[in-house]
Amino acid sequence: FSIDLQRELPGAMAVTASYIGARGDHLPLGGTVDTVVNINQVDPKYLSLTAAQLSAQIPNPYFGNANAGALATQATWSRAQSLRPFPQFLNVQDRQVSEGVNRYNAFVAEWTKRPRKGGLGGRVSYTYSILKDNQVGETNFYSNNGVGAPLNNYNYIASYAACSTTNNAACFNPMAEYQTGILDVPHRIILAPVWQLPSPRRTDSVAGWLAANWTAAAVFNFQSGFPIGLAQSDNLGLLGNGQRPNIVPGVDLVTAGDLAARLASADHATATWLNAAAVTLAPAQTFGTAPRLETDVRTPRTINTDLSVSKNFGLGGGKSAQLKFEVINLFNRVQTNSIATTAGTSTFGQISSQSGFMRLSQIMFRYSF
Repeated sequence: FSIDLQRELPGAMAVTASYIGARGDHLPLGGTVDTVVNINQVDPKYLSLTAAQLSAQIPNPYFGNANAGALATQATWSRAQSLRPFPQFLNVQDRQVSEGVNRYNAFVAEWTKRPRKGGLGGRVSYTYSILKDNQVGETNFYSNNGVGAPLNNYNYIASYAACSTTNNAACFNPMAEYQTGILDVPHRIILAPVWQLPSPRRTDSVAGWLAANWTAAAVFNFQSGFPIGLAQSDNLGLLGNGQRPNIVPGVDLVTAGDLAARLASADHATATWLNAAAVTLAPAQTFGTAPRLETDVRTPRTINTDLSVSKNFGLGGGKSAQLKFEVINLFNRVQTNSIATTAGTSTFGQISSQSGFMRLSQIMFRYSF
């Protein structure tokens, strides 16, 4: 849904202010990814037990029962296994859980000018937006979604008895992970100038014919980075949950310096995008305090420029031709991805991978008749 207010100005110009909104309901929790929810996680109330107590081996009542699958051959099992909602099974994966929601709201300001023969035109737009969702498994080529699953799968099922009735509120908390989404881009500026180069008054000479009917166009795209998800190795022992680290209060998660100084390279082997001192491992049997996605620090902003220069040839008799030269990523700017976001690792916070593509050029010729 959207609403637009446009005002025409002198000189073939116009300004537009727009609100754009969108909402999605009953979406997969993984978005475009087939994310599973393990509904056989141990109830977090058993974190009152020690790790040794949860992992202690006790007699397996399903030993020798052919219907127990892998559990049939184990004379003992862990106490945690006996505390699962469905102890006779290992992981029970619920696929394509359609309890996802998303909400998108944006304000767009735009200026446009129709190009005239031998003049400058184009479009300039600014978008301020926010995307919120609970799609924990959704991915982003430029970022990292951290755990990529619900932090506490027990939000999705309390117990077999409690969830045996339809639509029992104790079974599922779809908004437990609702926050800014992995695809959120709060600021985007696009400059798209078009310049129809002035043609000579006379085109009956070879030089005039070659100099006439040229058009140059470019697209400059500037946009904010994406949120970043943090993770750590699971130390809860609940057999099916995710785990996130703790955020140290008062310590900036952002490292100092410009983009080049914060990228890991041969010249900056220890450079990091994230400050390791701002993150600590969550102690055993405690959930970490980090949110699903961090918005205080984001991936590097994206800047890209494309250029197109073309010449039209009028050949008479309804025939025409066009010669076009295009350059994608004109300034050969490197984009980055794959931030190491697993706390406690030696590479935490580093960006060491390049993404996107190098400068690409192409020449096209089109003949119409």
